[in-house]
Amino acid sequence: MATLTQAPEQLPVAPRERRERRWLWAVVEWLRDHWLSIAIAGALLWVIGIPLLSAISYSFRTGSPADPGGFTLQNYKDAYANPLTGQTLVNTFIVAVAVSAIALTIATFFAWLVERTDVPGRSFAWVVMLLPLAMPGMLSAMGWILLLSKKIGVVNIAIRGVLGVFGVHMTTGPFDIYSRYGIILVEATRSSTALFLMMVAAFRLMDPALEEAAAMSGAGTGRTLRSVTLKLMAPAIIAAGMYSLVGNMEDLEVPLMIGVPAGVFLLPTLIWFTGNASNWGLSSAYTTIFLLITIAMVVIYYRSVLRRAGNFAVITGKAYRPRRMSLGRWRWPAFGLFLAFFILSIVLPIGVLVWASLLPVYEVPSSDALHHLTLSNYTALPHIAGIAHTVWNTISLAAETATATMILAFLVAWLVIRQRVRGGITLDALAFVPHAIPSVAVAVALIAFYLNPALRWSHVYGTVTIMVLALITRFMTFASRTANSAMAQLGKELEEVSYVSGVGRLRTLTRITFRLLSPAFIAGWIWVAANSIRNLTVPLMLSTSDNGTIATNLYFAWQRRADFSGASALGVALVAFLALLAIAGRRVIASGYSDAK
Repeated sequence: MATLTQAPEQLPVAPRERRERRWLWAVVEWLRDHWLSIAIAGALLWVIGIPLLSAISYSFRTGSPADPGGFTLQNYKDAYANPLTGQTLVNTFIVAVAVSAIALTIATFFAWLVERTDVPGRSFAWVVMLLPLAMPGMLSAMGWILLLSKKIGVVNIAIRGVLGVFGVHMTTGPFDIYSRYGIILVEATRSSTALFLMMVAAFRLMDPALEEAAAMSGAGTGRTLRSVTLKLMAPAIIAAGMYSLVGNMEDLEVPLMIGVPAGVFLLPTLIWFTGNASNWGLSSAYTTIFLLITIAMVVIYYRSVLRRAGNFAVITGKAYRPRRMSLGRWRWPAFGLFLAFFILSIVLPIGVLVWASLLPVYEVPSSDALHHLTLSNYTALPHIAGIAHTVWNTISLAAETATATMILAFLVAWLVIRQRVRGGITLDALAFVPHAIPSVAVAVALIAFYLNPALRWSHVYGTVTIMVLALITRFMTFASRTANSAMAQLGKELEEVSYVSGVGRLRTLTRITFRLLSPAFIAGWIWVAANSIRNLTVPLMLSTSDNGTIATNLYFAWQRRADFSGASALGVALVAFLALLAIAGRRVIASGYSDAK
């Protein structure tokens, strides 16, 4: 038994102290083994979780991010008491449902034509369906305003001219783009591309045996489509529809340019105006309502589709090549539908923008206006005040967003699929959550978070960095799904050989795994970069005098300075650049779809 005269170092360690030391050493060992996983999870939580919690917190505050004030429920009382809120919710749902239904119908029908029928010109059809990627929503709205404005719309003027021959004289109309129907038209024509890619993939995976059995039983093409194909495709159609519905609810560009002049407000525009009025509490309250709605829709999707996915299993492991259905005399009319969609979604809006860009001051097309055509708007582009800084901001925004988003998505996929870390499912779910977060909600959350006095030292607000953080959140869902799919298809042999040879996990990841997955990474990088350039919602919400982008320049030139010709020239130049990115992306994407080559 030890006595008090023994030296301290000779005294036995108490059992409790030994346990504490073992526990501390175990924690150190665990941190050393899992530091990379902790860092990745921390980055994901920082990008997605903290700003949103900040926005929810400010919805219960009386003040601003700089001076939050006390807690209150008044913001929610003001939101629900405002008669505009109810009408805005109705408008939002009507527009989102109508756009999703139209776009999904177009995408599903065109995907069926490309994958299951002998429609001619399938390569052209692929180009037609991918080209809208190069057309930002703001430019589509600008083009359709010049086409269907009540007084100066080119289509309206042409229709009035034809009606005048028959004695029907009109001074305006007959169509008016500034309406709820105008929003639906513009959104539906530009929302089909992503859904088309989703439906093509679903048709590719579906076993055609039941379709072939129906054909052998004497069922015609139309009946087979209705009774067999569409029923088997129900999960994919519902999934694509829910994806589209959530995405369409959060769009700001088209409702801001077409809806607001007509007095048609949607939730994103309501958040935009309350935020611009520095009513942060009310804006955050609307943001929280928006979040609850979109998250509820994701839960409905999970319950209605994912839980019942096994009931619709029609994917076979056998190699097969589906027999294409013969359209007979409808082959060329079907091809004509692709041509009509191409004219409606691309030729008309971009054509009128090109026309406007070639005029010193916008005029409706006429023989007299031909004498005024000039390239002066294009030659003036390099001389626009601050354009070099704006272009640099845009390039930096696209490059930084695409790189950071894809790296984080692939690291999360590596943890979840390759390392199978504990809690990996939670990380994967967290990476999917941003699809239920509207861009305007993300922007409001980041403003509230980084304007907090405790974080002013970061100097993030008012820089390109805050836009990058917002867009990472916006595109994380797409990037994570792309990364998961690529990682799941990669064999483990080379990685296992690397581990056996004594190479560490991080070096194996960078030297082997990443290199093998570089095609998928590049394809995702191009998609994120292109969408970062064409995105207006985030830059418009977060722009200052120092971090403006080409998208914000376009909006201010069109909306505030009414410089239709100058804005059109800048827009056409932007479309040309995005088209090059889309073509580059198509070469990578096409590798997964043989008919696109």
